[in-house]
Amino acid sequence: MELGNTEKLIINRLIDQELFTSTPEPTTTKVTLSAIRTYKQRRVYRFFDHLIGTQPLNYGNNLVLLVGPGSLTNAEKHVLLATLKAVISSPEMDGLASDMVIDSQSIIQQVHSEVLELDEPAIYAIIDQLFVKRFGLFTPDYPEGDEASRSEIMDPFWDINPDFTSITHEMIAYMMHPQDTGQLSDCQRINRVLLRFRYLSPHQFPELWPQLVANKEQLAAEWQPLARFRLECGQDYAILLDNQQKKSEAKPLIVAIALANQLNDPIKKTNLTTKIRQVAKALFPGRTVNPTDVKKSLLTNALVIETGDYYQPTPVAKRFKATNDADQAVFE
Repeated sequence: MELGNTEKLIINRLIDQELFTSTPEPTTTKVTLSAIRTYKQRRVYRFFDHLIGTQPLNYGNNLVLLVGPGSLTNAEKHVLLATLKAVISSPEMDGLASDMVIDSQSIIQQVHSEVLELDEPAIYAIIDQLFVKRFGLFTPDYPEGDEASRSEIMDPFWDINPDFTSITHEMIAYMMHPQDTGQLSDCQRINRVLLRFRYLSPHQFPELWPQLVANKEQLAAEWQPLARFRLECGQDYAILLDNQQKKSEAKPLIVAIALANQLNDPIKKTNLTTKIRQVAKALFPGRTVNPTDVKKSLLTNALVIETGDYYQPTPVAKRFKATNDADQAVFE
């Protein structure tokens, strides 16, 4: 299957952000504008249909793909649905003249009235993670010159994505009508796991491991049209390596690799940050490495997996070599 650069851009956006919106914004790049106008939707659909047995949801030419990394807990789903309801019914969203800027505290209070099991800071944290950082549907908006607001725990206002309403329809349809996965092929089931976790082992997925071993050449070939991922299969692991590693992620990844190689036993989640700081200080004395970025690298590169209250090291770490030269490639 051949993919043009515009199709690759949109597929990558769906894999990374789970959304592709068709309405240009002031920050939209020329490359994305071109993709909005010229991409072949049929190719995008066919790629995902073949790879994971489903197509992106489409509403108003906005695409949503909710089968990737970061599955939602019941509490997060509750917050997500309550937030969608609160924003749609907000007076600031009513009418063509609306500037689509909403008061964050008002939304959080409305969500809290429905999600009683969480306090407002916890609700804000989920909304920030889902709508601001993950989906990019909310953009923090600070009054001009109001530097004090930037130090507060919660954003004062959110700018709402112009496609918010149409994307909402897709999200609700997906969550209210779970897709039937009974007809998926073995390869499609494996690719869904790889898309979500980027890692598969016989211990974690004993029912899929024999199928992965039997089909590893076909599976590797199915990712090749995107010219981004490379499937590597070891004796006791398979990992989907991503060649789009950003330079800004180099130091956290180096710390993550070094830390994972030091772990012979599971580490308590509560002890991870301390361990990260110790390793970072040894590798990069006098420099700051964000522990959150290191944790993200540990998980997204399958260097550790979550098991209850612990992080369990995986065999993947042994195939990497950590170096404190940020200009040197860390994937060998």
